[in-house]
Amino acid sequence: MKDKEEMHAYSRAIETIESARHITVTGHLNPDADALGTALGLWWILKDLGKRVDVLFVTRPLPQALSFLPGYGKIKHALHPKSDLLVSVDCGSFDRLGIERPEGMMLINIDHHQSNTRYGDIDLVEPHFASASETAFKLVAAAGWDVPKNGAVNFYAALVSDTGFFGYEGVGPRVFDFAKTLLSLGADAEWTARMLRENQPLSKLRLLPMALETLTLHLGGRVAGLEVTERMLKKSGATVNETDDMVNYARSLATVEVGFLTREEPDGGIKVSLRSKSVVDVAKIAASFGGGGHIRAAGFTVYGMERDVLVDRLLNMIKKELQQ
Repeated sequence: MKDKEEMHAYSRAIETIESARHITVTGHLNPDADALGTALGLWWILKDLGKRVDVLFVTRPLPQALSFLPGYGKIKHALHPKSDLLVSVDCGSFDRLGIERPEGMMLINIDHHQSNTRYGDIDLVEPHFASASETAFKLVAAAGWDVPKNGAVNFYAALVSDTGFFGYEGVGPRVFDFAKTLLSLGADAEWTARMLRENQPLSKLRLLPMALETLTLHLGGRVAGLEVTERMLKKSGATVNETDDMVNYARSLATVEVGFLTREEPDGGIKVSLRSKSVVDVAKIAASFGGGGHIRAAGFTVYGMERDVLVDRLLNMIKKELQQ
């Protein structure tokens, strides 16, 4: 029954897309490579169907390190008034899109986060998939739509980034089969790796040592925390997008099971990124603060709470998870 319901959702999504006149593809605030790559990959595919398609991300500026993605320069920051279908990718809840939904507009929700709130009229959510691009490609394959080279390039960058270059939990034969398919469609493994690893802005490298100076160990070395303040961002010239993977430095320490990074937000909030290795379900912890994500990678934002208080609460929750 579940398989039939799932395939019915994909069939409905295909029918809805093929009957739409003006489609807008969007993703979460402060987008990463999975959000941008999946959205731009769909843009190329849907354009080839003869559709009027926009890619929308309200965040300004977008990550300059991802400007190599084909179609990056065509991204818009406002919803076109004639758009009649919204397709969201890699976003667990509607509020993370940062837009208002026009009355009567259909919404297709394409994602792979287990914490997804199923906010779409049609929800295509595959929590066991390694990347939102996998879910999008499942839709494309089911529809029989052609995938141009630029679509494959974007999907491959999304996949490589969200799997940590195929090093994260959940990577297996299915993921490598998907990667092989994308390479056969024109994606370039060496070029993509070089662009993702060696295309960083100087401001990010200036910010990194400032963040590493704040590194603090907790709970007998099993937890490590980092901090990024607004002062650091201003001094380095970095944007918030350039902090996304810095939490991995905390997790990378030999004794550490959970790494976290706190970042001061311009609106007074504190953004927390969580990463774990093999024991702690950080999505569960993030959910308790109103956030979400994956078992090994999650995040949330809090308001009206001092960082010290937040860290104490966070450490207490992590400690309970470590003791189980």
